Amino acid sequence: MSRQAIAKWCNMFENGRTDIDDAEREGRPSSATNSEIAACMNLCTLANRRILVDEISNELDISHGSVHKIIADSLKFHKVCALDGYLVY
Repeated sequence: MSRQAIAKWCNMFENGRTDIDDAEREGRPSSATNSEIAACMNLCTLANRRILVDEISNELDISHGSVHKIIADSLKFHKVCALDGYLVY
């Protein structure tokens, strides 16, 4: 841990912080990797094995990175081949 990080933590505890748990984050919650979206992606992919990541991203209104993360981590699909912009799983 860097010296700056230690100083920051010491300062937070001196100013009244009592626990080491993360505080609630501000802004929009991350909802792209929930089980409902993963189930929709699974149905889309099984219905059309040559579906584009762009098509999934646009249909579900989530980012390309989230689509790849769900495909790899949640659905455990892997790319077999890529032809003319298509991803075959």
